[in-house]
Amino acid sequence: MSEPNPAWFGNRPNPEFREPGWTNRNWLKSRFHFNFAEYDEGPSGFGVLRVMNDDLVQPKRGFGMHPHRDMEIVTFIIQGSLTHRDSTGTDETIGRGGVQFMTAGTGIRHSEHNLQSTALRFVQCWVVPRRRGLRPKYGSMLGNAEAEGMRWNRWAHVVCDADGEHKAPVQIYQDCNVFLF
Repeated sequence: MSEPNPAWFGNRPNPEFREPGWTNRNWLKSRFHFNFAEYDEGPSGFGVLRVMNDDLVQPKRGFGMHPHRDMEIVTFIIQGSLTHRDSTGTDETIGRGGVQFMTAGTGIRHSEHNLQSTALRFVQCWVVPRRRGLRPKYGSMLGNAEAEGMRWNRWAHVVCDADGEHKAPVQIYQDCNVFLF
């Protein structure tokens, strides 16, 4: 589990937040499934899947503006709401059941914040694209009651290869499919 210094991501001290299990030091709790950041006790990925982190973000905290390039990043919102802003002009908040995705390509800067008063939990996957230097883009699949009702007790094809024959709401540049139940 990783609990990085809040200042690394533009967070100020937060002494007024008092909930069991949280401190200023652990504003973010990340469980890494592969070697990432300071964690180096596991595998370095699984095929084209480079990163899979299960993140829990304290209320009113987040990741300040930071860069990415040549990576497909897909984020699944499990609990709460995630606010995303980036250098393409995107400014969007996605709630539970939603999915956001970015083709970092030639370079993109973005921030992600939990602006709510309750904890945010998401799973983020980084997938190595089939080619470098793609045009950066952002997209999302909103998680709302209607969409969840259509998916209730059913498999849903959520992520697909943008160059493939099958289509899903989230399209990335790699032979990668994700189905949710």
